[in-house]
Amino acid sequence: MNAYSRKVKCSHCNKNMKYKRESGGKYTCSTYDNLGKEHCQRTTVKEEFISSLIMRRYRKEMSDEELRNLVDCIIVEDNLLLEIHFKNNDEPILLKGNFIQF
Repeated sequence: MNAYSRKVKCSHCNKNMKYKRESGGKYTCSTYDNLGKEHCQRTTVKEEFISSLIMRRYRKEMSDEELRNLVDCIIVEDNLLLEIHFKNNDEPILLKGNFIQF
């Protein structure tokens, strides 16, 4: 099981993104992956990248279990546009191109 199972959503179709270990540990839109480009866009993001943003915000290393317990949902538009929302009501991490709001 990965750190963000059922927490990563595609912003285009609002479906869960599927984890692909063989692709270097990244999430991809399950609608696009299963039904093709006629139904959604190719949206991907690396799990390692998501984890690095969270650990950078909290300034500490965390296990997959700690990350899973902290994160409420992750909304991905593409690998440079995403929102990470937390269960503890902390402000979300917003990534918009070169701008990151911690």
